[in-house]
Amino acid sequence: MSTRTAAWLAWAVCAISLAFTALCFLLIALNLSLNTPAYFFWPDLTSIAVGYSVIGAIIASRLPKHPIGWICCAIGLIAAVDHFAGEYAVYALLARPHPLPGGEAMLWLQGWFWMLFIGLIVFLLLLFPTGRLPGTRWRPFAWVSGAVISAGVVWSSVISPAVDLNAPPSPVQLSVLLLGGVAAASLVVGRRGVSGVERQQIKWLLYVGPIMFVASGLHIGFYY
Repeated sequence: MSTRTAAWLAWAVCAISLAFTALCFLLIALNLSLNTPAYFFWPDLTSIAVGYSVIGAIIASRLPKHPIGWICCAIGLIAAVDHFAGEYAVYALLARPHPLPGGEAMLWLQGWFWMLFIGLIVFLLLLFPTGRLPGTRWRPFAWVSGAVISAGVVWSSVISPAVDLNAPPSPVQLSVLLLGGVAAASLVVGRRGVSGVERQQIKWLLYVGPIMFVASGLHIGFYY
């Protein structure tokens, strides 16, 4: 893929993510006008959709062969779609006096789709900043992470799909979130010998990355 094509694709994905986010705010306005609160996770999903999409587009357009930029683009797009699904489910099933078509499908989608971008964030942490694992000893964790995320998606989408926008997360979903903490440890433990630019990049990610997991933890704590 040429640099020009990669830049076009990266910014196109970013534009789609931002378009979905704009539609989400339209739905939020409609929900509030009908005395219905917005989807509970909208602040987290908005920041992830916008932040990761823009950062991913910048990196992927300049370094098209580096996986980090494309992972960020995917995280932003998935978060934007998940946000839209949640807001539309609220509007179609709660705000309106009569359910609208697609509300149940969006409720089902938002119940598991978020685990995909959580999983990508786990691998982002594992691969940052070089695009490779810190070492061969992290391969088992990468495989376990993929298995746990896949199990969470299957559980939430097929075995026990979401039927309530206010239902607390299942233990399987919580285990997906816990993977992020272990992946963050790979930056400290697995790359403790790096220096120079890579060290500064890791410091930047360690300052910014945990914000999403702390916010998610606070939201989950609200349920309990």
